[in-house]
Amino acid sequence: MSEELIQRNLIEAPEKMGDWNFYNIGATTLKALKGAKIIPDRDYDEYEKKKPDALIVKKPLVIAAIEYKQPKELRTDKQVATAIAQELGTAQALQAKIYIVTDGKKSYWINPVTGNEILQEDGSSITLNFDKKSTECITLINKIRASINATNDQIKAAATVDPLPLAEKVWQDLWAVSGATPENCLYTFVEIFIFKYLSDLGVLRGMYSFYDLLGKYAGNNDNEVLEYYASVVRVKIKELFPGNPKDKTTIINGTIFVSKDDKAVSGYATVFRRILNRFNEFGTLENIDYDFKSKLFETFLKESISKKNWGQYFTPLKVVRSIVDMVEITPGMEICDPACGVGKFLLEPILHDLHRFYAVENDELKPQITLHGFDKGFDKDEQKTIILAKANMLIYMSGVIKEHPDMTKKFAQLFNDTFLLQTNSILGTLAKPIKDKFDLILTNPPYVMSGSSNLKEEIAKQQELKDYFAVSAMGIEGLFMEWIVRALKPGGKAFIVVPDGIMNRSNDKKLRDFILEQCFVDAVISLPLNTFFTTNKKTYILALTKKVAVNVGGVDTLERQTTPVFTYLCSEIGETRDVYRFDIDRNDLETASDLFNMFKGAKTKFKTSDKRCKIVDIGEFVDATHWCIDRWWSHEEKIELGIEDSVKSVDVDTFRTMLSDVTAALSELDEPLCEISRDDEDKTVMTADFNLIDLFDIYRGSGKYTKAYVQKHKGEYGLFSGNTFGRFADIDAFDYDMPCLTWAIDGLAGYIMIHDEPFSATNHRGVLVPKVDNLNLQYVKYVLEPIFRELKKGRQGLNGENEYTSLPPFMIKSVKIPIPVDNEGNIDLTAQEDVANKYLAIERCKKEISEKLEALIGQKVKI
Repeated sequence: MSEELIQRNLIEAPEKMGDWNFYNIGATTLKALKGAKIIPDRDYDEYEKKKPDALIVKKPLVIAAIEYKQPKELRTDKQVATAIAQELGTAQALQAKIYIVTDGKKSYWINPVTGNEILQEDGSSITLNFDKKSTECITLINKIRASINATNDQIKAAATVDPLPLAEKVWQDLWAVSGATPENCLYTFVEIFIFKYLSDLGVLRGMYSFYDLLGKYAGNNDNEVLEYYASVVRVKIKELFPGNPKDKTTIINGTIFVSKDDKAVSGYATVFRRILNRFNEFGTLENIDYDFKSKLFETFLKESISKKNWGQYFTPLKVVRSIVDMVEITPGMEICDPACGVGKFLLEPILHDLHRFYAVENDELKPQITLHGFDKGFDKDEQKTIILAKANMLIYMSGVIKEHPDMTKKFAQLFNDTFLLQTNSILGTLAKPIKDKFDLILTNPPYVMSGSSNLKEEIAKQQELKDYFAVSAMGIEGLFMEWIVRALKPGGKAFIVVPDGIMNRSNDKKLRDFILEQCFVDAVISLPLNTFFTTNKKTYILALTKKVAVNVGGVDTLERQTTPVFTYLCSEIGETRDVYRFDIDRNDLETASDLFNMFKGAKTKFKTSDKRCKIVDIGEFVDATHWCIDRWWSHEEKIELGIEDSVKSVDVDTFRTMLSDVTAALSELDEPLCEISRDDEDKTVMTADFNLIDLFDIYRGSGKYTKAYVQKHKGEYGLFSGNTFGRFADIDAFDYDMPCLTWAIDGLAGYIMIHDEPFSATNHRGVLVPKVDNLNLQYVKYVLEPIFRELKKGRQGLNGENEYTSLPPFMIKSVKIPIPVDNEGNIDLTAQEDVANKYLAIERCKKEISEKLEALIGQKVKI
């Protein structure tokens, strides 16, 4: 061990230069530095006894080797050349990125690989003097590291590289030769991209590098080079980045050129060489554009996405980043995306804090947060989604990987721990009933109705899952929503992109009530149609905080929300909502994100003049029949915001979109009906006929309720008559204060209403007061109303128009109705409730169909 290192405690406490270690030495050999693990452990040959004056190190990389000289030793050009040559070999042996010769007043910045002076962007010499305390020097060194290589001695302007033009050319090459699907072309491109990228980062070196493979064409034919790539280089990549034994995925996959067992595929050697040349001509990939992966996906899969309706799976980056801007991430958090796709919701939050969240100490990777990305895949070749997510993570973490190129297996372990393919069950992520685990969930779960019945059948086979998914929400998105709420830790937060079905479907009222019971609703942000690629589905961002139980009288209780909800109406998201996705200036979502961050700090006091923003009392969510907040802006308000015209008319394309939306919405209604049908097949309900007079006391309303009476006795209690479906008037007293049924005696005779509040009835209305306790009035109404409508007498009209019929009490006394009973012949209340709920679901479907068709028929279309 070197005395210098020990006496100055440089092993334990080296000087710092920014994030790097600075060793101002001169009496310590490379052999001793290697023994102290300050420089990489390798054979330095004849340079082992060399003693560098100073080193800048980011273990295990040597950033710079520094040689100090007296001013008198650097007076002439010849002296300068001699001084540079003196320790250039040592800098090369250390594989230092930069070699600096300085006398303290002026410095010479040298590219160790070429031995040439490093030039500024304009081609002039660098005049900045080296000073370990200078932030300018740190900035300069970073610029040099990002620019110079074996063929370049000049600093380049910092710019991200967008490989999309390259991707399009490669796709054309691959498709022309193989006719492969866009998906397979994509993954072939990604593999060659990773190969070149790892070479540019210095991870693949020597005989395994991209540039070494290109050189082999000088003495080998095309087939031999492809075989060498398949059997040597590719195997090395898998060795550096081992796959996950659980799901068998790594950062690369089988391609058009190479089979999954690492054999070259005959007939593709020529196009393989052409593609390597395209990558070489493109230049370095070090400063890659971070969102190119998403754009790449869309570039290759544009046609497939359109045909297979995959648009919902790929969240636009502008939406992801707006959501990320609304969250706060701190060390120790566990963050999850249960439907992660290519991983953007997990990777974007860490982008600008990689060194904070992924520390490297003593060659150990120490994550400060834990990411969990689950995905079942979106096609039969499901692995590709997770492989792309891992490749994406490699690109996001390229800066850290570049500083630690010998830690690839530890980075691979991180990738494998982060992204996991869920293919053991058709349920995917939903097969794991996780509870109270995650601090933050960011996700855009799939939203389709078809296939959800298969998932529910699978859930029904396992009691644990049946208990977990107790809400039995509609569609796959409903199941994911329940999973998200249960998987959040108390106090944890979730930001979920949800379709309008969850927010609107009457059949999902139970799910919305479950959300209100378990969570605080922080925000609902309305996104415009076509936010998602080729998907004209209406969507929202739902922000939730899971409630923390408080002790009330010795009982853990979930508090009722009292704080208001932030809502915002977005018309634009910063890019065109078509297949081209061009950037535009208008971005309502960015504004919504900024305002929400202000709202979080003072929810009850927050005010804004932005008319797209409304702060809504939580009571409106509790009482509302839907959470589609865009419908909470009036037509006049939308005119003022420029969202609607004063005359509600649309062009033909918009009308086609509306028609498509209605068609999709109507097809979704098949799911609840399918469940009812399937449930009916599984259950046999026994019934018995009961006399109506044995179940109910039958009364006729009072004749005293005249118009004059009503004028004198105005009040708060409902008065009902025969010719109305609602209240006839409000008076100051009531005749009945128990749950009961009433029917219209004349007018539209036989129609029934359920009453659960105090009321009175005129003599145009009959009253049925239950004699027994175990009757479900909703069930009785659905069974009895058709019988009453058959019994009515009088003038009938089409659809009730101009009808005047009557059904007085004496006509119903002989009526019998079927009531569910148990094995002992007793009235079965549970069976009644089950049937009533099914009737209710069917009526809701009818109502939704009617409303959507009426809106469509009434829409004005301009040509």
